[in-house]
Amino acid sequence: MKKKLVGFTVDDKVPPRHGYEIYKNGGKIGYVTSGTFSPILEKGIGLGYVDIRFSNPGEKININARGKELVATIVSLPFVPNRAR
Repeated sequence: MKKKLVGFTVDDKVPPRHGYEIYKNGGKIGYVTSGTFSPILEKGIGLGYVDIRFSNPGEKININARGKELVATIVSLPFVPNRAR
């Protein structure tokens, strides 16, 4: 299975952490490589490797955070666009 590095935002304020597993439809599709809480976006953000079939922006995924399921969305990077001119 080919994997792709993607960015995602968590629909909660809980930050994803390195090593958390990523799921889609009950099957494991990848893992989190890094994550934190973004004060600008006021939600958790992270990077992770996922099966390339589920790497499109807007795709909903689930992250297993020590038994708690976090709903997340794949997003385009950067998380906050540069609006300076």
